[in-house]
Amino acid sequence: MGHTLGVVPEGSRSERPAAREWLALGEAARILGVDPDTLRRWADAGKVEVFTTPGGHRRFPRAAIAALLPRRRARRPRLSSLGAPPDQVAAELRRRVRSDLAGLEEPDWHARLDQRSLQWFRERGRRMGDLLLAYLDGRGAREQLLAAAESLGREYGVAAAKQRLSIGQATQAFLFFRARFMGEIGRVARLRALDAERTTALFEESDHALDAVIVALVEGHRRASDRARR
Repeated sequence: MGHTLGVVPEGSRSERPAAREWLALGEAARILGVDPDTLRRWADAGKVEVFTTPGGHRRFPRAAIAALLPRRRARRPRLSSLGAPPDQVAAELRRRVRSDLAGLEEPDWHARLDQRSLQWFRERGRRMGDLLLAYLDGRGAREQLLAAAESLGREYGVAAAKQRLSIGQATQAFLFFRARFMGEIGRVARLRALDAERTTALFEESDHALDAVIVALVEGHRRASDRARR
């Protein structure tokens, strides 16, 4: 439920409640979306404040029940609404990747690929960036966009295995991309002076999408490697 239950002091059970401030077991359970037996166990374990009437009925303070509800997450801002449409961000991302590759000592995974293979990975990298940025910007079809990015991640993993890149090297290549992607998202947040809540929401959504892709990449690499060993 996203909330840490605290132990309730013993004295909280003995105070007589004002009726309008307290909830019956069934009503409190409905608000929380849990079974009444679950809420009853929490109360018996001292995890939520409760008053037991002389007739043996449990009453829960409305404030204590409200505190157990998950906090509403900040709404993730759309890139276009920030004046940073996906195609513009994608162009900056490609520039960042090219610049950082040129300025760094050649990574091991990069050195192992010939020009034809590098071009193949570059093209998929650009497509990956476009899909992920469209996912962050989109109002509809977001799940389809993420599914397409995951599919591309699996394809990336398969190709890496066929090029004899280890799973570690394939992951390093993706992490290189991931760092530049997140750096570009951070640049947008700073440029548009987003507040902490909206910046956090944007980063969390980006992390969620990138995590899904890297899991798919590892899965694709593993399957291709298993087939090669048979």
